Amino acid sequence: MQFDPERGAIDWDGLWTFGLSLILLIVGIGIPLLISLIYVYRTAKSAPNECDCDSLLVFGKRLTKQGIDQDYHLRLEKTLELMRNNPQSTLLLVGGAAPGENLTEAQAGRDYLIGKGIGESRLRLEQQSQNTLENLQHARTMLSQQDAYPVALISNRYHLARISTIATSLSLNHQLCASEAALRFSPLLLPRMIIEAWYILWFNTGKSWSRLIRSQRMLNRVT
Repeated sequence: MQFDPERGAIDWDGLWTFGLSLILLIVGIGIPLLISLIYVYRTAKSAPNECDCDSLLVFGKRLTKQGIDQDYHLRLEKTLELMRNNPQSTLLLVGGAAPGENLTEAQAGRDYLIGKGIGESRLRLEQQSQNTLENLQHARTMLSQQDAYPVALISNRYHLARISTIATSLSLNHQLCASEAALRFSPLLLPRMIIEAWYILWFNTGKSWSRLIRSQRMLNRVT
């Protein structure tokens, strides 16, 4: 569910499928969420830390008062490494601005990489999206001429399962690339993974419901 302050509208599809996901969670006594959580963990643990793609995509993250946080910094450092190792590579930075903010996540990432010596001609920005689904919807449009070639999707390990679920549903030819060398446990890791597992459950519930009621309008948002 999302509220768009500029449009002044509630995403009723999201609200309805959010409720369905809660019902599924309760009826299933937590098992659907546990299944998603296991998938999040396995993906986080096994995802590669390298890639050989010429096309890269790095996911933005909500900026703090200090700018880029530690998670986004790790994503950008991994991107920087890949771009230095492959001078032919190009990058799409995705992420819009939070309400009330002027600087987008994509712009902040671009400024960071340019400051590290990456040429601006190698960078493209997508600055309209507000969440991972919108990130990948807009990226698919911008990468439509590259369908035959995989794009490396770069993010933190805990985020990769959701990315892969949505990218696969959108038929985006992709590879995963983790920003961290290995999965490291911390006090924040389990809560983050549970949140990611919930988003995956919500996404899959909405997709299944859309197919069940044969709503092409809803399916167009997730496939």
